[in-house]
Amino acid sequence: MKLKYKFLIATFLSAHITMACDICGCANSGSYFGLMPQSHKSVVGLRYQRLHFVTHPDSKVLRTEEHFNVGEVYARLFPIKRVQVMTFVPYRIDKQVTSADVKKQNGLGDITVLANYNILNTFMDKEASSKFNHTLMVGGGVKLPTGNFKFDENNTLEVANANFQLGTGSTDFIVNAFYTINKDQWGLSTNISRKFNTVNSQGYRFGDQVFGTIELYRSFNIGTVSLTPSLGVYGEHADHGKQHGQVLDITGGRMLNATAGVTFFTNKWTLGINAQKPVAQKSASGHVIAKERVLVQLGFLF
Repeated sequence: MKLKYKFLIATFLSAHITMACDICGCANSGSYFGLMPQSHKSVVGLRYQRLHFVTHPDSKVLRTEEHFNVGEVYARLFPIKRVQVMTFVPYRIDKQVTSADVKKQNGLGDITVLANYNILNTFMDKEASSKFNHTLMVGGGVKLPTGNFKFDENNTLEVANANFQLGTGSTDFIVNAFYTINKDQWGLSTNISRKFNTVNSQGYRFGDQVFGTIELYRSFNIGTVSLTPSLGVYGEHADHGKQHGQVLDITGGRMLNATAGVTFFTNKWTLGINAQKPVAQKSASGHVIAKERVLVQLGFLF
Protein backbone atom coordinates (compact mmCIF):
# COMPACT_ATOMS: atom_id res chain seq x y z
CA MET A 1 0.00 0.00 0.00
CA LYS A 2 1.30 3.42 -0.90
CA LEU A 3 -0.15 6.26 1.15
CA LYS A 4 0.20 9.91 0.32
CA TYR A 5 0.59 12.08 3.38
CA LYS A 6 1.92 15.33 4.65
CA PHE A 7 3.52 16.30 7.92
CA LEU A 8 1.20 18.74 9.61
CA ILE A 9 2.74 20.29 12.68
CA ALA A 10 0.17 22.77 13.76
CA THR A 11 0.83 24.91 16.76
CA PHE A 12 -2.45 25.33 18.54
CA LEU A 13 -2.92 26.64 21.99
CA SER A 14 -3.34 26.08 25.63
CA ALA A 15 -2.17 29.03 27.98
CA HIS A 16 0.92 30.87 29.35
CA ILE A 17 2.41 31.40 32.84
CA THR A 18 3.40 34.14 35.23
CA MET A 19 5.39 32.48 38.00
CA ALA A 20 5.61 28.83 37.00
CA CYS A 21 5.63 27.79 33.36
CA ASP A 22 6.35 31.31 32.17
CA ILE A 23 8.67 29.98 29.47
CA CYS A 24 6.02 28.70 27.16
CA GLY A 25 3.21 28.34 29.51
CA CYS A 26 0.75 25.80 30.37
CA ALA A 27 -2.66 27.13 29.59
CA ASN A 28 -1.19 29.19 26.74
CA SER A 29 1.58 27.03 25.32
CA GLY A 30 2.01 25.85 21.79
CA SER A 31 0.72 22.41 21.08
CA TYR A 32 2.42 19.96 18.75
CA PHE A 33 0.09 18.19 16.35
CA GLY A 34 1.79 15.38 14.47
CA LEU A 35 1.60 13.43 11.23
CA MET A 36 -1.62 13.37 9.22
CA PRO A 37 -2.49 11.43 6.07
CA GLN A 38 -2.31 13.40 2.82
CA SER A 39 -5.75 12.70 1.40
CA HIS A 40 -9.11 14.35 0.93
CA LYS A 41 -10.64 12.25 3.67
CA SER A 42 -11.94 13.83 6.81
CA VAL A 43 -10.55 12.79 10.19
CA VAL A 44 -12.00 12.69 13.70
CA GLY A 45 -10.02 11.50 16.68
CA LEU A 46 -8.68 11.80 20.18
CA ARG A 47 -5.38 13.27 21.40
CA TYR A 48 -3.63 13.21 24.76
CA GLN A 49 -0.83 15.56 25.73
CA ARG A 50 1.20 15.70 28.95
CA LEU A 51 3.24 18.74 30.02
CA HIS A 52 5.38 19.12 33.13
CA PHE A 53 7.06 22.23 34.60
CA VAL A 54 9.23 22.73 37.69
CA THR A 55 9.77 26.08 39.42
CA HIS A 56 12.72 26.72 41.79
CA PRO A 57 14.00 23.15 41.29
CA ASP A 58 16.90 23.55 43.75
CA SER A 59 14.81 24.86 46.64
CA LYS A 60 13.18 22.49 49.14
CA VAL A 61 10.78 25.23 50.28
CA LEU A 62 9.91 27.02 47.02
CA ARG A 63 10.01 24.05 44.65
CA THR A 64 6.75 23.70 42.71
CA GLU A 65 5.73 21.11 40.14
CA GLU A 66 2.87 21.62 37.75
CA HIS A 67 1.41 18.78 35.69
CA PHE A 68 -0.94 19.41 32.78
CA ASN A 69 -2.86 16.53 31.19
CA VAL A 70 -4.91 17.52 28.17
CA GLY A 71 -7.33 15.26 26.33
CA GLU A 72 -8.77 16.56 23.06
CA VAL A 73 -11.42 15.66 20.55
CA TYR A 74 -10.23 16.90 17.16
CA ALA A 75 -11.55 16.94 13.61
CA ARG A 76 -10.21 17.78 10.17
CA LEU A 77 -12.72 18.53 7.41
CA PHE A 78 -12.57 19.63 3.76
CA PRO A 79 -15.72 21.72 3.16
CA ILE A 80 -14.47 22.68 -0.31
CA LYS A 81 -11.45 21.72 -2.41
CA ARG A 82 -8.15 23.20 -1.11
CA VAL A 83 -9.73 24.40 2.14
CA GLN A 84 -8.93 22.48 5.31
CA VAL A 85 -10.75 23.22 8.59
CA MET A 86 -9.57 21.82 11.92
CA THR A 87 -11.27 22.00 15.32
CA PHE A 88 -9.88 21.09 18.75
CA VAL A 89 -11.97 20.71 21.91
CA PRO A 90 -9.73 20.11 24.96
CA TYR A 91 -10.49 18.80 28.43
CA ARG A 92 -7.80 19.56 31.02
CA ILE A 93 -6.74 17.86 34.25
CA ASP A 94 -4.14 19.99 36.04
CA LYS A 95 -2.22 19.53 39.28
CA GLN A 96 0.18 21.76 41.22
CA VAL A 97 2.40 20.22 43.90
CA THR A 98 4.23 22.36 46.49
CA SER A 99 5.96 21.57 49.77
CA ALA A 100 2.77 22.62 51.57
CA ASP A 101 -0.11 21.15 49.57
CA VAL A 102 -1.51 19.88 46.30
CA LYS A 103 -4.04 21.82 44.21
CA LYS A 104 -6.07 20.28 41.39
CA GLN A 105 -8.52 21.45 38.77
CA ASN A 106 -10.21 20.02 35.71
CA GLY A 107 -12.68 21.09 33.06
CA LEU A 108 -13.19 22.28 29.51
CA GLY A 109 -10.26 24.19 28.01
CA ASP A 110 -10.18 26.77 25.20
CA ILE A 111 -11.57 25.57 21.88
CA THR A 112 -9.52 26.32 18.74
CA VAL A 113 -10.70 26.49 15.13
CA LEU A 114 -8.22 26.76 12.24
CA ALA A 115 -8.74 27.09 8.48
CA ASN A 116 -5.98 26.78 5.88
CA TYR A 117 -5.93 27.16 2.10
CA ASN A 118 -3.78 24.99 -0.18
CA ILE A 119 -1.92 27.47 -2.37
CA LEU A 120 0.23 24.67 -3.75
CA ASN A 121 -0.54 20.97 -3.59
CA THR A 122 0.95 18.67 -6.22
CA PHE A 123 -0.96 15.73 -4.71
CA MET A 124 -4.21 17.48 -5.62
CA ASP A 125 -3.08 19.00 -8.91
CA LYS A 126 -2.19 15.76 -10.71
CA GLU A 127 -2.86 12.06 -10.39
CA ALA A 128 0.71 10.83 -10.94
CA SER A 129 3.35 11.79 -8.41
CA SER A 130 6.29 13.83 -9.70
CA LYS A 131 9.89 13.44 -8.56
CA PHE A 132 9.22 16.00 -5.83
CA ASN A 133 5.82 16.74 -4.35
CA HIS A 134 5.05 19.99 -2.55
CA THR A 135 2.34 21.29 -0.26
CA LEU A 136 2.01 24.93 0.82
CA MET A 137 -0.85 26.00 3.09
CA VAL A 138 -1.56 29.36 4.66
CA GLY A 139 -4.34 30.42 6.96
CA GLY A 140 -5.22 31.06 10.55
CA GLY A 141 -7.89 30.78 13.15
CA VAL A 142 -9.24 31.73 16.51
CA LYS A 143 -8.99 30.43 20.07
CA LEU A 144 -12.23 30.91 21.98
CA PRO A 145 -12.41 31.66 25.75
CA THR A 146 -14.39 28.52 26.62
CA GLY A 147 -12.07 27.51 29.47
CA ASN A 148 -12.50 29.09 32.90
CA PHE A 149 -10.10 31.89 33.89
CA LYS A 150 -10.33 32.99 37.52
CA PHE A 151 -7.04 34.50 38.66
CA ASP A 152 -6.95 36.07 42.15
CA GLU A 153 -3.50 36.63 43.66
CA ASN A 154 -5.07 37.33 47.07
CA ASN A 155 -7.04 34.09 47.31
CA THR A 156 -4.92 31.59 49.27
CA LEU A 157 -7.24 28.75 48.29
CA GLU A 158 -6.44 29.19 44.62
CA VAL A 159 -3.16 28.99 42.72
CA ALA A 160 -1.69 32.50 42.40
CA ASN A 161 -0.66 31.82 38.85
CA ALA A 162 -2.37 33.11 35.72
CA ASN A 163 -1.21 30.08 33.78
CA PHE A 164 -2.69 27.53 36.15
CA GLN A 165 -6.10 28.13 34.63
CA LEU A 166 -8.29 26.05 32.35
CA GLY A 167 -8.26 28.84 29.76
CA THR A 168 -6.86 32.29 29.08
CA GLY A 169 -10.17 34.15 29.32
CA SER A 170 -9.45 35.90 26.02
CA THR A 171 -10.29 35.51 22.35
CA ASP A 172 -6.96 35.07 20.56
CA PHE A 173 -6.02 34.92 16.89
CA ILE A 174 -3.58 32.71 14.97
CA VAL A 175 -1.89 33.02 11.58
CA ASN A 176 0.14 30.14 10.19
CA ALA A 177 1.93 28.69 7.17
CA PHE A 178 2.93 25.08 6.40
CA TYR A 179 5.29 23.79 3.73
CA THR A 180 6.06 20.14 2.98
CA ILE A 181 8.29 18.56 0.34
CA ASN A 182 8.32 14.83 -0.45
CA LYS A 183 10.61 12.66 -2.56
CA ASP A 184 9.75 8.98 -2.71
CA GLN A 185 9.38 7.84 0.91
CA TRP A 186 11.24 10.83 2.41
CA GLY A 187 9.73 14.11 3.48
CA LEU A 188 10.62 17.42 5.12
CA SER A 189 8.08 19.69 6.74
CA THR A 190 8.32 23.22 8.13
CA ASN A 191 5.73 25.37 9.83
CA ILE A 192 5.54 28.74 11.51
CA SER A 193 2.63 30.17 13.49
CA ARG A 194 2.00 33.44 15.29
CA LYS A 195 -0.57 33.86 18.05
CA PHE A 196 -1.93 37.30 18.89
CA ASN A 197 -3.46 37.46 22.37
CA THR A 198 -6.04 39.97 23.57
CA VAL A 199 -6.90 41.34 27.03
CA ASN A 200 -9.35 39.25 29.05
CA SER A 201 -12.12 40.49 31.34
CA GLN A 202 -9.75 40.61 34.34
CA GLY A 203 -7.31 42.93 32.59
CA TYR A 204 -4.75 40.19 31.95
CA ARG A 205 -3.07 39.79 28.57
CA PHE A 206 -0.77 36.88 27.83
CA GLY A 207 2.24 37.71 25.65
CA ASP A 208 2.05 37.05 21.93
CA GLN A 209 3.75 33.84 20.83
CA VAL A 210 5.65 32.47 17.84
CA PHE A 211 5.99 28.72 17.18
CA GLY A 212 8.00 26.91 14.56
CA THR A 213 8.91 23.35 13.56
CA ILE A 214 11.22 21.52 11.16
CA GLU A 215 10.66 17.78 10.71
CA LEU A 216 12.32 15.05 8.67
CA TYR A 217 10.41 11.78 8.18
CA ARG A 218 10.58 8.53 6.23
CA SER A 219 7.83 5.98 5.55
CA PHE A 220 8.01 2.20 5.44
CA ASN A 221 5.21 0.00 4.14
CA ILE A 222 4.49 -3.15 6.17
CA GLY A 223 1.63 -4.95 4.49
CA THR A 224 -1.39 -2.66 4.63
CA VAL A 225 0.20 -0.42 7.30
CA SER A 226 2.51 2.51 6.68
CA LEU A 227 5.07 3.15 9.45
CA THR A 228 6.54 6.67 9.55
CA PRO A 229 9.24 7.66 12.08
CA SER A 230 10.23 11.33 12.35
CA LEU A 231 12.90 13.57 13.90
CA GLY A 232 13.02 17.33 14.22
CA VAL A 233 13.07 20.46 16.32
CA TYR A 234 10.29 22.62 17.80
CA GLY A 235 10.88 26.23 18.86
CA GLU A 236 8.71 28.59 20.86
CA HIS A 237 9.03 32.24 21.90
CA ALA A 238 6.63 34.14 24.17
CA ASP A 239 6.59 37.90 24.79
CA HIS A 240 6.04 39.42 28.24
CA GLY A 241 2.49 39.38 29.53
CA LYS A 242 0.64 42.42 30.86
CA GLN A 243 -1.76 42.98 33.76
CA HIS A 244 -3.88 46.14 33.71
CA GLY A 245 -1.50 47.55 31.13
CA GLN A 246 1.64 46.93 33.18
CA VAL A 247 4.36 44.70 31.71
CA LEU A 248 5.08 41.61 33.82
CA ASP A 249 8.85 41.14 33.66
CA ILE A 250 8.70 37.63 35.11
CA THR A 251 6.67 36.32 32.16
CA GLY A 252 7.68 35.26 28.67
CA GLY A 253 10.63 33.23 27.48
CA ARG A 254 11.90 30.92 24.77
CA MET A 255 12.49 27.22 24.31
CA LEU A 256 13.94 24.79 21.76
CA ASN A 257 12.89 21.13 21.86
CA ALA A 258 14.20 18.07 20.06
CA THR A 259 11.31 15.94 18.78
CA ALA A 260 10.98 12.28 17.85
CA GLY A 261 7.93 10.26 16.96
CA VAL A 262 6.38 7.42 15.02
CA THR A 263 3.03 7.27 13.23
CA PHE A 264 1.09 4.32 11.83
CA PHE A 265 -1.34 4.73 8.92
CA THR A 266 -3.95 2.60 7.21
CA ASN A 267 -6.78 3.58 4.88
CA LYS A 268 -9.15 3.80 7.86
CA TRP A 269 -7.13 4.95 10.89
CA THR A 270 -3.94 6.63 12.07
CA LEU A 271 -2.09 6.20 15.38
CA GLY A 272 0.88 8.31 16.47
CA ILE A 273 3.11 9.08 19.45
CA ASN A 274 5.54 11.96 19.76
CA ALA A 275 7.99 13.01 22.48
CA GLN A 276 9.79 16.32 22.99
CA LYS A 277 12.85 17.02 25.11
CA PRO A 278 14.03 20.60 25.80
CA VAL A 279 17.59 21.22 24.63
CA ALA A 280 17.67 24.98 25.34
CA GLN A 281 15.32 27.20 27.33
CA LYS A 282 15.21 30.50 29.19
CA SER A 283 12.29 31.89 31.15
CA ALA A 284 11.98 35.57 31.99
CA SER A 285 11.99 34.78 35.71
CA GLY A 286 14.95 32.44 35.33
CA HIS A 287 13.48 29.89 37.74
CA VAL A 288 11.23 27.77 35.53
CA ILE A 289 12.27 24.48 33.92
CA ALA A 290 10.15 22.82 31.24
CA LYS A 291 10.37 19.04 31.24
CA GLU A 292 9.68 16.46 28.54
CA ARG A 293 6.36 16.49 26.66
CA VAL A 294 4.42 13.54 25.26
CA LEU A 295 1.63 13.46 22.68
CA VAL A 296 -0.48 10.43 21.67
CA GLN A 297 -3.24 10.59 19.08
CA LEU A 298 -5.70 8.28 17.36
CA GLY A 299 -7.72 9.29 14.32
CA PHE A 300 -10.33 7.67 12.10
CA LEU A 301 -10.68 8.51 8.38
CA PHE A 302 -14.01 8.76 6.61
